[in-house]
Amino acid sequence: SLIPETQLKILRSLANSPSHGYSLHKEVGVATSTIYSHLDELEDAGMVESTTIEEDNRNKTQYKITEDGKVLLKLLT
Repeated sequence: SLIPETQLKILRSLANSPSHGYSLHKEVGVATSTIYSHLDELEDAGMVESTTIEEDNRNKTQYKITEDGKVLLKLLT
């Protein structure tokens, strides 16, 4: 396939709603470090974008799918 299955799962999840790396790691079922390396690759490719939001007085990085990511997801499913 064009992209690894794990990245496809991440895109599918983010297509439903924006999320944090930790939530994605639980949902997708791979190690936290693996999730972040996939998210970095997806972000470099313009498929997802990250925003820092403050939650419970802590900064968290939230990821959301981009238009390009949605197009890719459509093509692959």
